[in-house]
Amino acid sequence: MALVMNKKEFALGAVLSITFFALLFVMHHATVISIQGKSLVGYTDEMFVSVSKGSVYFIPDLVQIADKYVGKPLDVKINGSEKSAMLFEKANAKVELKDGALKITGDLGDILKNVLKDADAVFKGEDERVYDRYGYAGKEVVHQWWLSLKGIEGVYKKAKKFDDIKSLETIRIKALEPAFNFSGVEATSASQHALGISTVVVFYVIYTVWWGYAIYFLSEGVGLMMKKSKEKKEA
Repeated sequence: MALVMNKKEFALGAVLSITFFALLFVMHHATVISIQGKSLVGYTDEMFVSVSKGSVYFIPDLVQIADKYVGKPLDVKINGSEKSAMLFEKANAKVELKDGALKITGDLGDILKNVLKDADAVFKGEDERVYDRYGYAGKEVVHQWWLSLKGIEGVYKKAKKFDDIKSLETIRIKALEPAFNFSGVEATSASQHALGISTVVVFYVIYTVWWGYAIYFLSEGVGLMMKKSKEKKEA
């Protein structure tokens, strides 16, 4: 077997590779080409995040979970801070904070309704309303609620209250996490970006094939395509 060098195919592979990375550079730098002050990649990312926001809004359905716990007492001790203590106080719970340990006594349903109320406000970008209530940023409020529910889940795990754990976990994951992750993002529908999404998908396919051919021609050019050498005749 012998390696066969093909300069023409290697040159073609090199050109495809250079243009591939040149375009990659252009797409990542707003100083070269920008849309609304953002790079092509940055603009595309924001577009998809904006479209996906509408698909992760579950809060209206989660209210039904909170309703089931109205009248159910909560009496736990978790790790906490002054910020987290304030959350429960606003939910009409009694709290005692000492050496980082937060004792909470209250109505679990009312507390969960407050969790969803704050998550809904942050998700919709109504941070001022949340700030006026607690005195600190909406994302931090959501974060503190997330930590608190996680702590309560830990207490329930020891008590083997698995149904309650599932309910709190569902609210934490489907309400608090989207609120935190999509805070400040404007929700749009896919139909509003139909042309942009179609263009990105088509370009992605072409760009992927582009790189594939670059590798293919480079491989052939340096002789990685194996060919049989001529057999030597015996004397």
